[in-house]
Amino acid sequence: MNSKSSSLSSISDLFRPNNPKRLRSRDLSSTRLSVLKKEIQTDMHLIPLKDLFVLLGTDPVQGLTSTRAAELLEYYGPNTLTPATQYGWPKVLFKSLCTGFSILIWLGASLCLIAYLIEISTKPNASSDNLYLGCVLIAVDVICGLFSFYQNYKSSKIMKTFNNMIPQYSNCIRDGVLNSETQVHDLVKGDLVQVKIGDVVPADIRIINSKGFKVDNSSLTGESVAVPRSNSEGTANILESPNVAFFSTQCVEGWALGVVMCCGDLTALGRVAGLAARLQPAPSPLSREIIRFMRYVSAWALLLGLFIAGSSIVLGYPFMQTTVFVIGIIVANVPEGLQPTITAALTLTAQHMIKKNCLVKNLEAIEALGACTTICSDKTGTLTENKMCVQHIWMANASYFVMEPEFNSLIQHNLAFRDLKNCGALCSTATINTTGEIHGDASETAILNFFGKYDDLKSIRKILPKVAEIPFNSVNKYQVSVHLNSVTSTYLVVMKGAPECILTRCTTIALEKKDASLTTEIRKAADTACDNLANTGERILAFADLILDPAKYPLNYNFDTDNLNFPLEKLRLLGIMGLMDPPRKEVRRSIERVREAGVRVMMITGDHPATARAIALEVGIATTENCHVLTGSDLRNMTPDLLNWTLEKHYEIVFARTSPTQKLQIVEACQRSGGVVAVTGDGVNDAPALRRADIGISMGITGSQVSKQTADIILMDDNFATIVTGIEEGRKIFDNLKKSVCYILISNVPEILPVLVFILFSVPLPLGVMTILCVDLGTDMWPAVSLAHEPAESDVMARPPRTSDPLVSSRMLTLVYGHLGLIEFTAGMFAYFIVMAEHGFYPAELFGIRRYWDNEAINDVRDSLGQEWTYAERKELERACQATYFVAVVVMQITNGIICKTRYNSLFHIGMRNKVLNFGLLFEFALSCMICYIPGVNNFFRTYPLRWRWWFLALPFSVLMFIFDELRKYCIRRKMFGGWFNKLTYY
Repeated sequence: MNSKSSSLSSISDLFRPNNPKRLRSRDLSSTRLSVLKKEIQTDMHLIPLKDLFVLLGTDPVQGLTSTRAAELLEYYGPNTLTPATQYGWPKVLFKSLCTGFSILIWLGASLCLIAYLIEISTKPNASSDNLYLGCVLIAVDVICGLFSFYQNYKSSKIMKTFNNMIPQYSNCIRDGVLNSETQVHDLVKGDLVQVKIGDVVPADIRIINSKGFKVDNSSLTGESVAVPRSNSEGTANILESPNVAFFSTQCVEGWALGVVMCCGDLTALGRVAGLAARLQPAPSPLSREIIRFMRYVSAWALLLGLFIAGSSIVLGYPFMQTTVFVIGIIVANVPEGLQPTITAALTLTAQHMIKKNCLVKNLEAIEALGACTTICSDKTGTLTENKMCVQHIWMANASYFVMEPEFNSLIQHNLAFRDLKNCGALCSTATINTTGEIHGDASETAILNFFGKYDDLKSIRKILPKVAEIPFNSVNKYQVSVHLNSVTSTYLVVMKGAPECILTRCTTIALEKKDASLTTEIRKAADTACDNLANTGERILAFADLILDPAKYPLNYNFDTDNLNFPLEKLRLLGIMGLMDPPRKEVRRSIERVREAGVRVMMITGDHPATARAIALEVGIATTENCHVLTGSDLRNMTPDLLNWTLEKHYEIVFARTSPTQKLQIVEACQRSGGVVAVTGDGVNDAPALRRADIGISMGITGSQVSKQTADIILMDDNFATIVTGIEEGRKIFDNLKKSVCYILISNVPEILPVLVFILFSVPLPLGVMTILCVDLGTDMWPAVSLAHEPAESDVMARPPRTSDPLVSSRMLTLVYGHLGLIEFTAGMFAYFIVMAEHGFYPAELFGIRRYWDNEAINDVRDSLGQEWTYAERKELERACQATYFVAVVVMQITNGIICKTRYNSLFHIGMRNKVLNFGLLFEFALSCMICYIPGVNNFFRTYPLRWRWWFLALPFSVLMFIFDELRKYCIRRKMFGGWFNKLTYY
């Protein structure tokens, strides 16, 4: 006792407001997180109450003194939830702007501005192209960063949703005086508090005294049924202990007096809130892919920059000019359009998923769901309907399934059913309002809804008014009420409760036509029926009644429910009912589809193991009775290695009676094995697991505000089947992102190589900075984004989850840089040389001409025909050539957009049914025309009003690209040449 209590005391010190450990704020938050990840270790609910009062220094009648309460409040701090160490919004914004691929774009922008500064310091009439490009890159980064900031800043408000669950005032006894206006944040350990129906429990309390006290624990434990709490013996697991009521749970029946054991951060709610606020979500697979790609691009750009630097020095270029060249080649390698393309594609997919009842809060979660390997599913509300229903009835020594079509005809003249219906209507604390709406706990509501189909329950209650009642409690495990039958002038006692408590009190049984003695055979039949219903996971209740002798219990008899003065023995057994939260009809097929996609599904619930197993079998999570079921007690005795081994050994596994900490442990164990984990949940207890998972999925209808705030995705229909849609969409968007990235990277090749040709062979620059900008952030954007609208490939749900399939693979780079990109570059250079040749500069004359071409002092450069060209004329021709090269790239990119529609199938099989892409290709052509022909615009972008025949110069290469790609895909489908193209270019 002392060790556990002292341990709890030291933990309390760690959460004191004045930071007694003198740790840095980040270290303090990390230390608190490690403490919160552990199970609650305390015996304060197990020791005798008198010892607890001594330990807490309080009086069981007078409570704490005001002076002592003030001292404790000052020492331990208020009864509130302390937020984790959080960054202010400027730091969150900075992190959003400077993570992932944005770092590369910031580098490119910085280099552009440096190049501009070098040029204006070395040239009298320096170009502003690098300045414009740098500013555009900054704008792109800021816009995309703001999207990320919006997501990150929203997640920092998790703790606020927890604090919304805390009441403002409580009924507290201090100095022997009950004060109903005591503020909850002023409560301390040792305070005595009263809780009555409708109140929210203001701290974790040990029950001292109670009557009919029931609390709704669903937010913390996941149990959908209100549970009784009283001054009884505690259990080892405090979350299941019947003598403890937890902070933020609501009293739904009765009243209780309790002593505060824990406040604030160390309550069960505080631990959940602390975990949810301090845990860092796992980076999404897409963000990991982008970081990986960023490293490759950076390494490639730096290597190419070093090569250019060495080559330029060997060729005799000045140092400052070499620096500009290196900067130019590094910037040319940055695919500026990639980040906005991915953001736009994910945004469009998120909007599409809203129509399918799936609200996406974190854009990257869409793609992560497609990569999911394991789904840890909650039971209540996700796999089931979150609505208790009567499933089976045993009465008159026979079992009935209430959903059978012939059930109604079987009970029409059954006297046992009539009396069972009356008992169910009367022995209930649920209320029925004037409109017929029922208010009560889940089980009683289900019973009244069932019997309400066969009779007017309000009339039954009116004929038989209640005169006395014994509420259900965890010790007796039954509920009793006494009703006056004014017609016969007798009293009727009705009882319901656990079958083992009711059956022992019964001596007779109601049959179809008459009553009979409750024989040993019938008792065995009743026990067998209970066992069968328990094995299906149903909650079992037995019903009985007794008509009191009017001679002994006349009218106006004073019934005493505290000191019983009426019999609860020799009752008549009316029947046994099995209630269950039934599984959703569509869930079984959904789980089959998920399994076909190679995704493992595990159930994690706070419900009873038998209930969990039964539901798992019914929905298909378990396919045999031998499904491995682990309880919270089992997990408590497991090491992390043993848990990992268990997850590997048992594919079909169900976790029952789990705590929030244990659910988090299961998620982290799945992630340690390399899995991408999706977690579904709707309660406060699910928040830590939702936060830590790769994809947190909350319920939109039954989900708490905490779970919705924490999750990445919200299912608006609370339906597991919607997750299947999400997985399909996630896999589709990953496939389509590959196509978009390939499309963007192909245009990167004809942007990089002209700079290399310009530097190494001293030709006039074939493609300017501004025209590169036009391609990356202008003409390419719509087609690249529109590829996200491509339908899913037929095998998308038949593949196993991707584990080693990167967004940008070596095969893609081989196809981009070794095949299609080179064709596009050749088309651009062909168009460039043709325009130069038409104006007198044959290709052979262009090599080595750059130092004369770019010299403003030289106005007599001769072409191949002997014509002299001034500097202004040369620059005008250069603009025309660069515009022609740009147009050639646009024409090739239109073809590229068509062939990137599919990675495997022929275009003739797929067709051109993507209308968004079709309009995008038309937009690409129209935009390039506007850039070339609109006065002012063409001056800004350094383009030129081209002759129309120059638009057709790239067409032969366009046809070549199309034929080559169709042939490549044909070879891939047929695995020709020993699968050479598959290994080389099938990305």
